[in-house]
Amino acid sequence: MDAPPRDIADPTGGQRWVFRRTGTDTGGELLEADLYVSRGGFVREHVHPSQQETFTGVSGMFVLDVAGERRSIGPGDRVVIPPRTPHGFEDAAEEAQLLVEVRPALHLDDYFRAFLGLSRDGRVSMPVKGLPHPLLQVPLVMNRYAPEIAAPRIPIGLQRLAWRLLGWVARLRGLSDSFPEYGAP
Repeated sequence: MDAPPRDIADPTGGQRWVFRRTGTDTGGELLEADLYVSRGGFVREHVHPSQQETFTGVSGMFVLDVAGERRSIGPGDRVVIPPRTPHGFEDAAEEAQLLVEVRPALHLDDYFRAFLGLSRDGRVSMPVKGLPHPLLQVPLVMNRYAPEIAAPRIPIGLQRLAWRLLGWVARLRGLSDSFPEYGAP
């Protein structure tokens, strides 16, 4: 099998990730990537159940919502987001580059490869607000990467049960929770 791609972009969400080091490279300790955000880019609010995420500004001005507070990140600025802290951004005002570090790495790089690839190819849509669609593909991704990502303000145990049940229905309908076409096993 070919090495998974180290560069994944999703023009729909206005983001591009270039992985410097992944969990495979660091024994699971660290995911380190450059995040390039386009004007208008967004990431729906989410939490990482057991991971700490650190954003360091490289270029441009970037505004991140962290637990309901807007945090501006310019070159050299750093924001650390503890596990289970809701965060995301919408409608980026300008292009920005950030260095992102996630500890422990888990399989977050595979999540990005799968989700951004599916979004780029129009196979999923996760709007900033409202329901994602198609409704049965999203639970497969969320269930597969449950240790890495979750929705905010919904008990994680309840979400995981819902993702498993909806994922079961999705698999009955022929959908897969494996995404080798994007380098995510």
